[in-house]
Amino acid sequence: MENNFISRYTFNGIIERYITSLPASKQEKALINLELSNKIKEILLNPSDLTIDNKNTCEWARKNFVLEEITPNDYQVIVKASNNPVLVVENMYEVLCRTHAEITQHGGQKQTWKSIIDKWGWIKQDVVENFVNNCTICAVRKPSFHPLAAKPIIARNFLSRVQVNINSIHN
Repeated sequence: MENNFISRYTFNGIIERYITSLPASKQEKALINLELSNKIKEILLNPSDLTIDNKNTCEWARKNFVLEEITPNDYQVIVKASNNPVLVVENMYEVLCRTHAEITQHGGQKQTWKSIIDKWGWIKQDVVENFVNNCTICAVRKPSFHPLAAKPIIARNFLSRVQVNINSIHN
């Protein structure tokens, strides 16, 4: 599904920029894709199997996530800290578009962020903020504040300061 206020291409760029802005050691687990989600499920379903991945990844998965059985033998990964399901990268575009447009009616960064974290886990605020900043509907609505380019000359006494436009003298 493609939305008219932000393209999937723009969204993929937001994700790419977010991940590459992180230190290399944090990039792999910053956001969770389907592949990593399935690996977490496998680690949590087979806690004694140390061959699934390296020790650090197994410990990280056990420390941060639990499984919730949706239907028999079908589980979703839940973030322990928020008790919300993980929002995998492959589903982020649709969820963010739906939440931003339908639930918050293009309500801005804070409202969209609050609605997302009420239902989902393991999504980063930077991603949501950049998503909203790239929304074409919000960009048109957002008031732009442009401060004055120069400070006014304020005289202490009458005619103590005078400003002359030299260009008008020569014409």
